[in-house]
Amino acid sequence: MNRAKIVGRQTAILMVSYGCSKAEMRVKTIDRIEADIQEAYREYAVSHAWTSQIIRRKHYEQGGIWVPGVREAMEELLKQGIRKVAVQPTHLLNGLENRRMTEDIQAFMRDLSQLVIGSPLLASYEDRQKVIQVIGEEIGPKKDEALVLMAHGTRDGKDAALGELDEMFRDLGYENTFLGSMAGQPDFQSVLERIGRRNVKRILLAPFMIAAGKHAERDLGGEQKDSWKCRFEEAGYPAACILKGLGEYAGIRRIFIGHVGDSLRILNKW
Repeated sequence: MNRAKIVGRQTAILMVSYGCSKAEMRVKTIDRIEADIQEAYREYAVSHAWTSQIIRRKHYEQGGIWVPGVREAMEELLKQGIRKVAVQPTHLLNGLENRRMTEDIQAFMRDLSQLVIGSPLLASYEDRQKVIQVIGEEIGPKKDEALVLMAHGTRDGKDAALGELDEMFRDLGYENTFLGSMAGQPDFQSVLERIGRRNVKRILLAPFMIAAGKHAERDLGGEQKDSWKCRFEEAGYPAACILKGLGEYAGIRRIFIGHVGDSLRILNKW
């Protein structure tokens, strides 16, 4: 948090991410999103928080820089005199991390004059359309390829939006693009069965995550036999990986910029 930018202001944007322990990937994704937000809304101070305590600890051990959690970040904003906050998560869904973030933020409502919590990436049908367009333009598969996007997903049944998004790819003309989930649905086997009904010779794999961290490197593109890459190859499909997080695509960052703009317009109406 840049204290110099916050002094004398009453409104701030708080960016909340899960976190990323890999410095190179953090710079390309989370840091880039925050930089674009600051560029778009120069008159506001932008601060940040990470929801994963494990990732925050790893980040500190590796580089000696402590990233605050949500409550710590809110307490610091209050110390700096901030009383109006637009919170913007970089989460994909309103899953466990987003709900925990919301609970932590709402604990400070009595201390604030105004508070708006922005939507995660896939909150609306329009946002999902935009995401699909970005994916199609950036890494759309060739005629005899299938693009398989791997999301983390959840085991609590709260990731129905992933299944809906998977169907939307085909509805919008991306016949050979499939979205799968590590922990939920659609799972790997479901994706494999549907690909088997298409005229596909090769698989292109990419993470459907803000940052392409350990899950992308290990569970998606790793050389161990249970990675998605090895499982597709075992099924007879040559597979290649694009290890880029969603935060690396300018079109995805523009969606978050739009969400922040929506929140600021609400704050400024009060």
